[in-house]
Amino acid sequence: MSDITLRIEGRYRRERTDAGLLRTALHIEEVAALAYASAAETALEGEERAVAERFAGHEREHAGALMTMNLALALEVRRHAVQKDVDNLMPGFEGLGRRGALEALLELETAALAGQQALGRELASLDALRTVAMVMAGGAQHLVVLRDLLDERPLTKVFENGS
Repeated sequence: MSDITLRIEGRYRRERTDAGLLRTALHIEEVAALAYASAAETALEGEERAVAERFAGHEREHAGALMTMNLALALEVRRHAVQKDVDNLMPGFEGLGRRGALEALLELETAALAGQQALGRELASLDALRTVAMVMAGGAQHLVVLRDLLDERPLTKVFENGS
């Protein structure tokens, strides 16, 4: 496991409540949106840049869905992710080239998916579980595209579990 995975796992492991788990999921999705936007600006070109920009939008929508769920459950969100959070979760990401950026984004998506699965096992709220499931489905789609860009095979797995 690399540092990105360990950092995300640690964030989820520290939480014991639906509120904390949902805030963690929101934070990771916000960081992912910033990371994709950063990769599009710095390391990627052409179609890969367009994919990263589109995925940044997807991650913002995922974060919006999780934010709505937080608000529906009357959970307070004190702060939102900023670029420094990308640096904290993915040290050195800004300086990576094309392949390194894509590999880091793949790891981020993989670890986020694993965290969301753990979250899904813990949630008491059925509405929150539905929201997390939709976010997970989007993340799984991102995994396939990132694997394809990196020429990794197989592109799909029978069960995406973040490993």
